[in-house]
Amino acid sequence: MGRMGIYVKDKIEKEIRDIYLLDIQNGASPAEVSLSSTCNELLRLGLIMHKAKNKEDTFNQKEFNRELIRKVSGSKEGIMILLTMMTELYVNATGGGGTERIDTLLSQYLAEIDTSESNADNRHFVRHEESGHADA
Repeated sequence: MGRMGIYVKDKIEKEIRDIYLLDIQNGASPAEVSLSSTCNELLRLGLIMHKAKNKEDTFNQKEFNRELIRKVSGSKEGIMILLTMMTELYVNATGGGGTERIDTLLSQYLAEIDTSESNADNRHFVRHEESGHADA
């Protein structure tokens, strides 16, 4: 394996360390991940992007993001519609309670969805206050 001594800007170093810390937060042991292995993977991905830049059919991150947001938003909207319909069926099948009971149940469900999204966000992204880095 080759060895390279390189200098990087402070911002890039911070981002690399954040990726490393994210791997550790997600359960990787220091034996499984290191700054060296993280840098190696980033360089490998950078080389793939560099090579793809010269090809006709390249990946468009902006279009991908737009399509992903569109699909996720549509999926979430569909889930909300189904959740509302199922709640109305449940309330009517269990003796009613009117729109107040439906509103109460939907509020509980939506609060749980928000909590789940926050928990997923905390699991998958570096929390700077825990990593010892402060945002500028």
